[in-house]
Amino acid sequence: MKSFLTIILILFINNACFAQKTNNLYDFSKNKNNSFELNEELYYKFSYGKSNKKGVLTGGYGSLKVMGTLKKDSLIAYKVEAQGKTTNLFSLFYHVEDFFASYIDTSSLLTHQFTRSVKEGPYEKNQTAYFERGAKNTIIAEGKRMGITNYTQDVLSALYACRTIPNEEIVINDTIFIQIYNLEKKEMFDTYFVPIKKEKIKTKIFGEINTIKCHPHVKKNRIFSEKDETYIWVTDDQYHLPVKVETPIQVGSIYIEIIDAKNINYKF
Repeated sequence: MKSFLTIILILFINNACFAQKTNNLYDFSKNKNNSFELNEELYYKFSYGKSNKKGVLTGGYGSLKVMGTLKKDSLIAYKVEAQGKTTNLFSLFYHVEDFFASYIDTSSLLTHQFTRSVKEGPYEKNQTAYFERGAKNTIIAEGKRMGITNYTQDVLSALYACRTIPNEEIVINDTIFIQIYNLEKKEMFDTYFVPIKKEKIKTKIFGEINTIKCHPHVKKNRIFSEKDETYIWVTDDQYHLPVKVETPIQVGSIYIEIIDAKNINYKF
């Protein structure tokens, strides 16, 4: 079983493999970040329930935070963190406590370092990947090197980079392609998502807001069901805050909803 934090990151960047030409990958370096601010904090609740019903069993909580900027090697980078853990009740059956951190170049919006520290039941793993850009264009992870492209992201940097896509470039029923390095499996995969409609939804902290409903094509595995019915809602503005997720799993569905936000200086 994967952690709730792992699931939210997988879903927000849409874990689906496919064959494509590299030149179709989205170039984030052309974007200016008008989407997330320093010290932004987003908090989420993860629950489980029957398919097409609201989650009734709270399994855990997670957070996404922009910690600030710092000098990383020869560049200025955002440091972003994601944390998640199961509730005390759920931990009696299966304890999860995960942490991810990414250093993202403020100019190119590309990752330069990614750390993954997970505790999931009896499984524990601590890993770090270093992205050497420029002529080398490689990843160094656990003593091994692997070639990357000018578009490669880690799972967390991809989430924040996707938020910077201008609204005018988000076309309903169009497809946006990105490339992720999977540190756990030490392999590259290409992924994509499709904005399918604009929709007004109710949220706990913002009330009724305008959103873009996106459809990730999630690959069936031991977590996700064969039903291609995963949906993600992000705010329909320049910030693209992830506010809601619904996805079917092998039995029932997982529901993710935003429950708090701090240091955000805008209104919906």
